[in-house]
Amino acid sequence: MSNHDGRRAHDWIAPLMPAIAAVSSADLAMLERFEGDLTGLLAAYPVDAGVEPVLRSQRLQKIREATAASEYLALSVPPRLGGSGRPAIVQALMQFVCGYYDVDLRDSTGLGHGRLIADHASASVRDLWVPRLLDGAVPGIAITESHGGSQVHATRTRATLAPDGTRTVTGMKTWISRLTEAAVFCLFFADPDGKISVAAVDARSDGLARVPLVPAGLSGWTWGELHLNQVHIHPDAIIGQPGTGMSLLREHFAGYRPLVAATALGAAAGCHDRTVAALETRRRSGSIARLRDNALITIGRSYAEINAAFLAACNAGTLAESGSPLASRWGCAVKAQGVDTAYRAVSELALLTGASGFVADSATAKAVRDLNALLYADGIHDSLYRAAGRTLAAPAVDAIRVPPPRGPVLASGAPEGRVT
Repeated sequence: MSNHDGRRAHDWIAPLMPAIAAVSSADLAMLERFEGDLTGLLAAYPVDAGVEPVLRSQRLQKIREATAASEYLALSVPPRLGGSGRPAIVQALMQFVCGYYDVDLRDSTGLGHGRLIADHASASVRDLWVPRLLDGAVPGIAITESHGGSQVHATRTRATLAPDGTRTVTGMKTWISRLTEAAVFCLFFADPDGKISVAAVDARSDGLARVPLVPAGLSGWTWGELHLNQVHIHPDAIIGQPGTGMSLLREHFAGYRPLVAATALGAAAGCHDRTVAALETRRRSGSIARLRDNALITIGRSYAEINAAFLAACNAGTLAESGSPLASRWGCAVKAQGVDTAYRAVSELALLTGASGFVADSATAKAVRDLNALLYADGIHDSLYRAAGRTLAAPAVDAIRVPPPRGPVLASGAPEGRVT
């Protein structure tokens, strides 16, 4: 892995703890252990840009399985589903740690898009898939089509309905990540009445075909087209109620997008530390006498911007977990602003490293490519800013209640730091 000169993601997270009430000292210690274990896994299964794509995908799968075996994967999963029940913000902090080392580690922990199944699937489908996901199986999601990912309501992937409720779905999804690695897809499609539904589709189903494409970034998992030719979907596989796909999508991404932002900002923090370490090495060696003011300004400004955006991402995740009516607005705005911040910071920091930051297999160059891809993935930013702006320009909602933060709970059951 790239040289951070002894710096860690933990050094970014620890100073933020006074502002994050839901995270306990035990959570912070766990995050430190997780980072140590993750660096050990990366030593055993390197996923650097120079690793051949198929091998990198296999190694990412091994890392996910290892975090599952160590119970990191399930930390923010509710106990009723077999998890540890820590607050959503803990998952955001883990995403930051993963991004710090490589954006392609974004699926190393958590249920990811499998959260749709865990939260809304029928009992039989949930019981089938959640244990597999907690053991390290990779969940995928299939929404985007060639006419654009922001026009889900206009999907051309359509179902016909048999008298017994079985659906037969035909269409094509494109720019789909985890194309060949996913064990199950959360598939969005139009029912005969035109309403959008979502179903859990086994990746081994008859009628599925994949056409891999070569992405410019986020190349750790395969990516490309998912073709559906008369794929049969049993009524039990429908997630939520038929026709509720759009509301489920909004709810899911209100919680998922803050995790994307946290991962991106972790990548920016990693690049920040690599840049500072490289400049300090050059200064100590005598190749530069001192750091110029413009370099110091870039370092200081990006440090402030990364921290501010990360705190916003943590807050957005907390709002989503609490069911706040503000969650969707915050999820849209925070994903766009967080990734914009991370991309700008890494692009500016790369200039301070000199030519070494533009070698194709360098960690900095890879981070630039991955963050550029995140400008599009999981919501293109003009659409996200517009969606947030639309809610802000609408008539005010009376008496919106923002729930108080959930304090960390001690073994005694009393919230930490409170008198009971």
